[in-house]
Amino acid sequence: MGNHLLSAKATLPVYDRNNLAPRIVHLGFGAFHRAHQGVYADILATEHFSDWGYYEVNLIGGEQQIADLQQQDNLYTVAEMSADAWTARVVGVVKKALHVQIDGLETVLAAMCEPQIAIVSLTITEKGYFHSPATGQLMLDHPMVVADVQNPHQPKTATGVIVEALARRKAAGLPAFTVMSCDNMPENGHVMRDVVTSYAQAIDVKLAQWIEDNVTFPSTMVDRIVPAVTEDTLAKIEQLTGVRDPAGVACEPFRQWVIEDNFVAGRPEWEKAG
Repeated sequence: MGNHLLSAKATLPVYDRNNLAPRIVHLGFGAFHRAHQGVYADILATEHFSDWGYYEVNLIGGEQQIADLQQQDNLYTVAEMSADAWTARVVGVVKKALHVQIDGLETVLAAMCEPQIAIVSLTITEKGYFHSPATGQLMLDHPMVVADVQNPHQPKTATGVIVEALARRKAAGLPAFTVMSCDNMPENGHVMRDVVTSYAQAIDVKLAQWIEDNVTFPSTMVDRIVPAVTEDTLAKIEQLTGVRDPAGVACEPFRQWVIEDNFVAGRPEWEKAG
């Protein structure tokens, strides 16, 4: 999907995408992330000259989403629907899209270990944390968690992948990154911290201490209504842009993002994006 193919009905990336630096790795390239965090980053790049770009990663499922993105120069469309009209924005802040099943775990971990990576964010749904909602603690007896603890260098869970990336950064003398949950659950930063530190303690006590000393886990609250993508959604996006975009999403205009300002390696100025 090249910019020259898009109609004037869509808001196009006017910034030089080559100037974007991949500073955020996002785990969970689903519809909500595309319509929420991706739009914030695109507004910042468009209106405030931000150079914060994304690496998008899916670990389990969503292979087609990543393949679609890879095939269209990492561009995708967000259509906002209101009572009066539809508008479309082509989001251009994605530098690279990866999937463990397509590109391999080592490629994903290498991306997370690039020196400039400052934030790893997540939208993996609550069940992806493998924690007990009653206690908030990591379920160390869950088969997937057990498998990661037994083979920590080849993790399958998001927590295992994050801890392995942090272990490699520590070994290489690289700074830690901030881990930011963007999933809709109470005190998501506390949940994220607890599952990461509990898992790290199960595999390497010294690593767990390094994480506690060097990593922050800000809590966030996210809000945007993003209906499931249907054939009608994609047809409407094609009508707006002139391009068939299988990675496109639709959403309502209202969006909100409340973020605890607790970052170890900087952050975008999200507050400027409204």
